[in-house]
Amino acid sequence: MDEQKTYWLDDSSNMNKLCLVLYVISGLLILGDFFYHKHIHFSPEGWFGFYALFGFLSYSFIVLAGWVWRSIVMRKEDYYDG
Repeated sequence: MDEQKTYWLDDSSNMNKLCLVLYVISGLLILGDFFYHKHIHFSPEGWFGFYALFGFLSYSFIVLAGWVWRSIVMRKEDYYDG
């Protein structure tokens, strides 16, 4: 009964492989920016990797805003007790 089940992400070499796959896929998606014609409305949209950078910065802003918002609305564990 004390047998602990091990999962494939418990092995650090599998985590390294997963990160490598993520980096390769991300790199291929950014390199794909060379192979299509862009119909831009604003000049920054024509920059190489603009949408990748814009998406990363937007997601980072959302995560940081959530961190700040949590500190504003968070209540103690026993808020509804008593």
